Amino acid sequence: MASWRDISVPERFTTIKGSRGKTLLYLAISLGFVAIGTFLFRAPGQTTIAWLCTGFFAMCAVVFAWLLVHPHTLTLDERGFTLSGGMVRAPKTISWRDIEGFFVYRLPKGGKMIGYNFAPGVRKDTVMAKIVRGLAADGALPKGWSESPDEMAQTLNAYRARALSARR
Repeated sequence: MASWRDISVPERFTTIKGSRGKTLLYLAISLGFVAIGTFLFRAPGQTTIAWLCTGFFAMCAVVFAWLLVHPHTLTLDERGFTLSGGMVRAPKTISWRDIEGFFVYRLPKGGKMIGYNFAPGVRKDTVMAKIVRGLAADGALPKGWSESPDEMAQTLNAYRARALSARR
């Protein structure tokens, strides 16, 4: 059995945190739209749009402020990956053997997400799982990491491959 040193992994686990810089940028943009919404209250006939703009982006600002204090955290170890922090209520661990790997997919209106598909024997056939699977992936990681989605998928796939080969 290979040890973690044999496969060039310096530690038995790695932690990747969400980018506070990106979160701060999203917060600033949200607050900018809140300011625009408050100016719309002065324009006659724009009250509904002002409330919608201000309300929506104020909620976004609250979420991004929360993410500044509690960023998403992805912990990789020899067993799998654990997503915690951010808006995740309880840490969620998924075994490396339960997934087929990571990939990047495009969202319908632009942007990229990091997705993964469960192995055929692990896949859940609930109604919600079928709907999500129809969109591109069985599961996805949240946005906002310091690396690009493409780099992140490569990093995760390399770590998964090393972890699985070390367990044999």
